[in-house]
Amino acid sequence: MKRTRKYQTALVAAVMAGFAFLPQAYAADTEYETDTVKVEAEGVDKHLVTTNTITAEEIADRGYRDLADILSQVPGLYMAPAAKDSKMVRVRGAEVGQTKVYIDGIPAFPLNGIATNAAADLSTIPADSIAKVEIIKGPGPVQYGTDYKGGVILVTTKDGDGAGKFRLSIAGGSHHTYDTRIGYSGSDKNISYALNASKRHTGGYLPNAENDKLYFDGKIKFKTSDKSSLILSGYYSDMDSEISNSIDPQTGKTLTADINWSINVDDLSDAMQKSYRKKNKTNNWHYKGFKQSNIALQYESRPNDRWQYDVKYYHLIDENNLWVHNLLRSDGGALLNYNNPRRPEWYRSGWFSTGNGIEANASTALGDKHQLSFGAKYVKIDWHTDSNNLSKGDEGTDKRTSFYIEDAWSFDTKTRMTLGVRHESLSQDANNVKSTDHATDPVLNITHDLTKADTLRFSAGRTHVFVQAKSAAANIRANVPVPKPERDRNFELGWKHRFNPKAELDLAVFYTDVTDRIVRLVKGGPFYNIDQTKIRGAELGYQHKFTQKLSAFANYTWMSAEDKSNGKTTDAAGIPHQMMNLGLTYREGKWRSTLLGRAVSGWTNGEKYPNSSGYFTADLDLRYEPQTDLGVFLRINNIFNKDYQDKLYHPAEGANFLLGVDMTF
Repeated sequence: MKRTRKYQTALVAAVMAGFAFLPQAYAADTEYETDTVKVEAEGVDKHLVTTNTITAEEIADRGYRDLADILSQVPGLYMAPAAKDSKMVRVRGAEVGQTKVYIDGIPAFPLNGIATNAAADLSTIPADSIAKVEIIKGPGPVQYGTDYKGGVILVTTKDGDGAGKFRLSIAGGSHHTYDTRIGYSGSDKNISYALNASKRHTGGYLPNAENDKLYFDGKIKFKTSDKSSLILSGYYSDMDSEISNSIDPQTGKTLTADINWSINVDDLSDAMQKSYRKKNKTNNWHYKGFKQSNIALQYESRPNDRWQYDVKYYHLIDENNLWVHNLLRSDGGALLNYNNPRRPEWYRSGWFSTGNGIEANASTALGDKHQLSFGAKYVKIDWHTDSNNLSKGDEGTDKRTSFYIEDAWSFDTKTRMTLGVRHESLSQDANNVKSTDHATDPVLNITHDLTKADTLRFSAGRTHVFVQAKSAAANIRANVPVPKPERDRNFELGWKHRFNPKAELDLAVFYTDVTDRIVRLVKGGPFYNIDQTKIRGAELGYQHKFTQKLSAFANYTWMSAEDKSNGKTTDAAGIPHQMMNLGLTYREGKWRSTLLGRAVSGWTNGEKYPNSSGYFTADLDLRYEPQTDLGVFLRINNIFNKDYQDKLYHPAEGANFLLGVDMTF
């Protein structure tokens, strides 16, 4: 361990020292030209895999209120309500914890890879402060890592521009919902700034579903010279959220859920234990003190026509307390007797983590058609758990060191290729049991312009998923071997056709071959490896701007995932097999209206979920702007009042509305 620590320190120091000797930089413009090569700032347009970009204009036009709203209309993405009612995203069949999210280049949800991030919620990030969202699917650039198989979501928040101004949004609607947001932004000579705050409350439409969310974010950008910038950014969220109880779709009655840590009744026979498991129910789940924060300092520089680099340091905090109403005593004591259990009491399970990370990236033009990129990252997260009915919880440390190199060539004006490789080392300590692992993953991307209107692309690469620290701790506690890392091979073939400047079609077919997929076969039990999982699918995206007043888009996704283990083949995904998104925006003078539709079919998980094998729902957003700094909007969700389930035993919300006003001053 000492040798590993010295190696990590030396690696980071060497990279930092190397960058320190580079010449001083100039401002990070979007792009610049040289006599030999055009070097671009980071943006998904240059990546050779399937990408989608949602701009601030589209966010405003479609009435999106948060990041979950935005991602719900992207082909290949499925907004999956998690076990704790959080809104997470699955990309091309990958689990919710296998997609990376970055905010201004800094990783969000630090527990991703440490513990299941089903408790993280994309709806906490309001759309008001977002300048654009970029989604990279498939075997993406190695700069962002290869420890995922879904994709990468890059969120860029807005910069201040011009004289300081306030932005205020006040809205209210169904189920005692109110949503208030305020922001202040501007710029002056060598500094720009943007600060945002939001407060949201809803009573919920199901029993035990009250929710409060408080969110802050900010970004201050200093232009330290004509060739460099220093950026201080961060966000903070605090959520108090009840978790709605499930509803039996056949009877309409509220259900309760089994909870594993409250059924250890050793003095009962096996038969009585089984019977007691059925009776020992919990309800009124409630997150309290669910907080996340991230503060980062970044330095960006472009010393000359050939070099650009950046260095980032960030500090992460993630903590939550999950409370649940239970039948056993809070001190963990046994029952008085089987037929007369003690009254329900509150149990708390807490998870706490802090971490620090440092990254360094650079790229240089080696010739008129050749660009080399490289970098390194080191992240260390300390975590522990506790509860009010156990004397001792889990604890540990997760350390990751990685470095990459990527080479890009333009063979001619029509053909481009990128080849990259990334190595990542893992060192974990879970309950004083130490383990190490590593992975080296290559990624290849090629594009070829058949004509001025047609581009073909091909991507192939490997990704990996290390065993989560909390998962390893669960297996160690159960005296079960820790699962092997999950290894994935990803392939994609795509075609983009531009009919004209106003219409574009993008088609992609993809395939992921997963070895040793990590799963939990029994709720509350240990984790195991599935021998092989095959995920395959196709995406079709079309957008058209008919006139200055009318624009539309349509997306279609087909997906299938199968597990093969012990000679048996079963459905692996638990996601819709087919999804379609439709959007239509019409502008007339000071009025703007947007209709968004979503169709889902073939949602299975070994058996079809009742009332959820297929449905169509639509949302309508109306906006009136009597002047440029004032707007009134009405958002009506599920306008057809469609009755369906968005997860098992979880009926979706019926028709509901949000009415509000936006102003700038």
